[in-house]
Order: sequence, then structure tokens, then C-alpha cells
Amino acid sequence: MLTRIGGRPVGPGAPLFTIAEIGLNHGGSRDEAIRLARAAAASGASAIKLQTLRADRLVAQHCPAPAHVQAESLRDFFRQFELSEEAHAAVAAEARALGLVLMSTPFDEGSVDLLERVGVDAYKIASEVMAAVACARDAGASAIAVLHCVSSYPVPSGSENLAAIATLARTLRLPVGLSDHSATPEALVVAMAFGASIYERHLIADEASDAIDAPVSSTPEQLRDAIAAAERARQAIGDGRKRCLPAEAVNLTASRRGLYARRSLFAGECLMATDVIALRPAEGIPASAIDLVLGSRASRPIAAGQALTWDDIVTESQERHAV
Repeated sequence: MLTRIGGRPVGPGAPLFTIAEIGLNHGGSRDEAIRLARAAAASGASAIKLQTLRADRLVAQHCPAPAHVQAESLRDFFRQFELSEEAHAAVAAEARALGLVLMSTPFDEGSVDLLERVGVDAYKIASEVMAAVACARDAGASAIAVLHCVSSYPVPSGSENLAAIATLARTLRLPVGLSDHSATPEALVVAMAFGASIYERHLIADEASDAIDAPVSSTPEQLRDAIAAAERARQAIGDGRKRCLPAEAVNLTASRRGLYARRSLFAGECLMATDVIALRPAEGIPASAIDLVLGSRASRPIAAGQALTWDDIVTESQERHAV
């Protein structure tokens, strides 16, 4: 079971593991990729992620462009986002200096070899989920997490399908998260409620950026705010165990009911329903013990309005044992 990535905890109970997706937003520039790595560190992200590709190993010459891309040749389009091994190594060095986990999505076997030489902490595989998990497990992989993603850029309102996060967690029994292409900020907090412990979001340096994925990206400030909101949500969600919390314990006595005498009672009197009332605060005998109190006898005089204690009564069971 995956519990850590690059030394950082991942999963239920841990702070949100946030991946700042540099992706293609570097525009093919090593320096811009490094700049975005620094922006990711400033945002409080846990990791940065690249996309390692070679255009001629990714798409056929005649491959049509997806709906959000305007390009006559998709191969030429992707070629402008290729980063050299030297650029990967420079970004990796910067990530380590900044204390960031380094990840990448390799799109071919040669890219995996490059990333192995550079040294990455984890891989992300863009795939059909069930088949990919089965393939990874068959190959002996156990440190696996799954991210829900809607491959529309940006995701139309109402198409987020965030409940699928809980379905993935329940079905696969793996840490789950969200790869977020939505245009509004609330998706992350909802995802947390469905069990997300990993969050991936494209990053741009500032709102003036014309990067390719800018419409589905966050600035460092926006990502920092999202991470803070996620932590508040994690604290609010809690561990799911229903119990008296410290914050409400101070109100426990005042908000519950105890048993009180409706009238003055003499020693030896039998307590009937008309003699007892349940009132706040829950001093003395709790209201839930009413069946034990009715039919008991007063062991001593009890004033009207007095909270009953176990010392004030002798129950039928106590009388039987005394005989």
C-alpha cells in the first residue's frame, strides 16, 4: 500500500499531497520550468510534475487535435514542449533544493529510461484506470494511488463527477485523489469529502500567463489558498467516529438531562412517575436511568427541585439483595 511519496506521507489522515503540474506550461523552456518549480514551492505544494515526451513517439503524423487544441499537426504541436535530458536534470536539481517531490508522466519507454537516469520519486500514468491498476499489480507494483480525472479542458460545470473518487477508493482500496481541470475552486473541497488525499493542479506563474494550459491552471497564490482550504476541510471532515468531541464536552452536562424531584419526598417514599421530572443540566442520575428510579424508595428526605443522586434512592434490586 502506498503510504509515502518521496518521503512525504500520503493517504487518509495525512495532509493533502498536492502536485503542482508544470506539464506543458513551461512552453519548452528549461528556465520557465525552473521558475514554475520555485512558484510551486512558494505555493506550499508537495511535489512538481513534468510531462516527459517525444512527439514522434506520442502521436501519429495524421493524429487529429483534441477539442481544446488548435493545431494543424499535433506532432508539431507537441514537439515544442519537449525538454532535453539536461533540462530534466536541471529541474530535478531545483526540486531537490526546494524540498519538493519530483514526478513526471512519461509517454514512451525511452522517456522512462531518461527519468530513471535523472531520478524521480514517482510516475504518473495517463490511462484507463482499471486496466492500468491491473497491469501495475500484475507487474508487482504495490505503491499505487489513483486520481480521478475528467479529460475535458476545462471541465464543463456539472461534469465533474466527483463522487467517482469514493467509487475508486471503495473498488480499488487504494489512496485516491483528484486531477483537477475544473474552472471553479470548490471541486477540491468536495473531493476531500469523498476521500481524496492527493490533488493535482496545473500551475502558471501569474494570471497574465499565456501558457497552453492556463485555462485549467492556478497561480501560486490560488494554489496556496486551495491548499489552505483543503486543510480546513480535512480538519472539518475528521475521522468519522461519532463521539463526544473536546469542543462539545464543555456543554455535555448543560445540554443533557438529569432526574429531579417534582415535590418534596420523605424517606421511605416510593418514587412514582409523577414524582420525577427530567431537566437540564444532567446532574446526578441521568434521565436514561428513569426505569431504575421509578419504583425505588427515597433513602432520605429529598427537597422539591433537587437533582436525584444514587445515594438518594434504594432501588428494588438493592432491596432484594438486602433481604
